[in-house]
Amino acid sequence: MNKFMMKLAEWISNPKHGFTAAYEGEHFVFGARRPGFPFARVSSVLLQRWIAFMRIQGIIRVICLLPPRQLAAYEDLLRSYHQEFGKDNVLWVPVEDFQLVEEDQLIYRILPFLAESERLQAKTVVHCSGGVGRTGHVLAAWLVSCRGMSNEEAITAVKRQGRNARESRDKRLDELLNRCRDAFS
Repeated sequence: MNKFMMKLAEWISNPKHGFTAAYEGEHFVFGARRPGFPFARVSSVLLQRWIAFMRIQGIIRVICLLPPRQLAAYEDLLRSYHQEFGKDNVLWVPVEDFQLVEEDQLIYRILPFLAESERLQAKTVVHCSGGVGRTGHVLAAWLVSCRGMSNEEAITAVKRQGRNARESRDKRLDELLNRCRDAFS
């Protein structure tokens, strides 16, 4: 790999790229790219660099949306998270790329985990692979259900932070966000 490509790879995989709050005023819920993005195989060095960055940001809880196929890029990502953050501080909800999270998973697992994070004042990061689509619609669901935003306000807020809640192009997103709001009203 030439020097330019090595610098580009280092820049792209830097954890600070793609790490933002769910919206500009958020203090507890954040979104990010996966460790080592975009590499197909991720070394323990890149994983530890990502974890160290998250720790510096005050992150103590993680929601991982990677399906098993994407977890294959790591030796054992979830075990590493459990060791670093504690088993109770890690939630794994596998979601395929360009798909919406299943309603039950979102309403009964993810959103309660995020609400508990806020109650504990525990900064939490949500990540998929690129940190755009799956992460985006989970963060939008957080904003409608727990921050009182309308669907469009939430989608626009996460978009300003570099996410795309509509990346899946699934027409059921608004219905899903409405159900999240109803579940937490």
